Amino acid sequence: MNYHSLNQYFYKLYARMFMLALVPIGVFIFLYQASETNWLPDTKLDIEPELIVYAAVAIAFMDWLMALLIMYVGLNRIRKEVSLGERLSRYANLTTVRSALFSSGMLILAVGYYLSQHQWLTIGFMVSLLLPAIFWPVPGRVCYDLRLKGDERMMILYKMDKI
Repeated sequence: MNYHSLNQYFYKLYARMFMLALVPIGVFIFLYQASETNWLPDTKLDIEPELIVYAAVAIAFMDWLMALLIMYVGLNRIRKEVSLGERLSRYANLTTVRSALFSSGMLILAVGYYLSQHQWLTIGFMVSLLLPAIFWPVPGRVCYDLRLKGDERMMILYKMDKI
């Protein structure tokens, strides 16, 4: 990710995160409306709806666990970099991967709702919208994740200097 200042870095990072959060929301709204108004062909499966619910929740949960594991392993590698600019660039890429995996889990819940018409998946989808908010890369979280100290920490927290 190319950036010239910390303000631009966070602006571009937030734009990525918003786009990744909006995709599953748009898909869920479309599928919810399609199921209510019969825009799409009816999907009658020979599988019990409860089985679809359990499978969707299990797959989404495993997807989110995989995202957290990838983030944990990736952060350990990033912390060893010497350059702050390189660490921030790699952190942005890793955060994008984590958010994409969170979004794919939410997409699985949306498709599961469309296939099963079970309201618990709607509730699960709404609760899963908290994941991007909880792990949003604000300057304090970036400092915590990268374990920044001293001048680097102050520079990130207050977006003081050009990189």
